[in-house]
Amino acid sequence: KKAIPGEGECAFLELELKLIADVGLVGFPNAGKSSLLSAMSRARPKIASYPFTTLHPLVGTIQYRDGFKLVMADVPGLIDGAATEGRGRGIEFLRHIERTKALVYIVDAAGVDGRNGIDDLKVLGKELREYGSSGIVSDAHMEDDDDLYDGGREYHEELMRRRREIMKRPSLILANKMDLLPQDDVGLGRIEELLFQLSEAAKEVGISCQQENILGISAGVSGEGLRELSKKLRHIVTAA
Repeated sequence: KKAIPGEGECAFLELELKLIADVGLVGFPNAGKSSLLSAMSRARPKIASYPFTTLHPLVGTIQYRDGFKLVMADVPGLIDGAATEGRGRGIEFLRHIERTKALVYIVDAAGVDGRNGIDDLKVLGKELREYGSSGIVSDAHMEDDDDLYDGGREYHEELMRRRREIMKRPSLILANKMDLLPQDDVGLGRIEELLFQLSEAAKEVGISCQQENILGISAGVSGEGLRELSKKLRHIVTAA
């Protein structure tokens, strides 16, 4: 073949890589996301007893005995003000969960770092809601740039649609580090109260989660609740 004489075409392209995963993990730093990914898949993320050990998105594949597989993505931890003020690093990577079928919110039930799981869940819901309502390219910018308007309007609207749907995505809420709770809490029904309060907090901030999909687990030491979680994950992904 011979090249056609004359000037060729020139284009400037900006490519953005997005991970494709079935499930996205959302939580504060040191809530146990990496421990959960390591416990349920062959992924080996960095795990330590201090926040922000996850600096880049990670993926792991959960394999079932009958051959069924699902991919789980762990993004760096979110903090209050991530979406509105750009705090932390987690908001930079939320684009990787835009295509997920389901979300898993993880909170520290034991309050190891002095945190409150109920308040943390409210913040996570608020940050995802803010992310979902934030613009990618302003309408004014779209109107001023003819090339962007002609070629990018559809893409822009599709991105906005995916972001808005994040809060409508089916979810699981996990109260992690249950093995660190005082034994007295088990007998006094405080764990049941905690799960109920998480349900109320989810409703308050608009997280789409059924009561039966709020679980207490221990992703690190005992593995408590992980068998039930694997069943819940499979069900929520196949039903999505």
